[in-house]
Amino acid sequence: MMRFLPSRWLPALICASLAVWGLLSLGQPAMGAGLRSVSAPPSSGVTLAADDGVMVHEAWARASAGAATTGAAYIMLMGGARPDSLVSVSTPVAATAAVHETINDNGVMKMRPVPILPISPGQMMTFAPSGTHIMLMGLKHKLTAGESFPMTLTFAHATPVTVQVLVRAMAQGAPSGGHDHGRM
Repeated sequence: MMRFLPSRWLPALICASLAVWGLLSLGQPAMGAGLRSVSAPPSSGVTLAADDGVMVHEAWARASAGAATTGAAYIMLMGGARPDSLVSVSTPVAATAAVHETINDNGVMKMRPVPILPISPGQMMTFAPSGTHIMLMGLKHKLTAGESFPMTLTFAHATPVTVQVLVRAMAQGAPSGGHDHGRM
């Protein structure tokens, strides 16, 4: 008799398979004590990193508009086997990086910071425009389409994960591989 895995395990298996493929095919070494990163070539528009069961992939940002000093980055995040929380974000391209969410407050759209973002085991979160995003404040230079920059996500339990964020043209949206698995 053939046994099948529960469907709730499918996203975890897919992401784990991608992580193993990324590690085997790209062969990037660890980037220092407790900090690991695996990334696809910038032209693919997909970045994948995994550590302690927390996975981050498809990190991207929109190109800067004019002389803007703020920007936003977006990711897909999947929780590991145990509860965790995203507690901070940093990048050398901005003075400050922080998780924000867009809310509708009596018909008025507002952004507010999310100091600690809880991540349930196996939960897939899509950071997207007009939703949860990583606000980049005090940009040190204009974000130009085609370039990429590092961004480090720090968790309450998992070790920090650094991903390469691909800057996309203003007219482009999420990477083509982006699936909405629980838009936040």
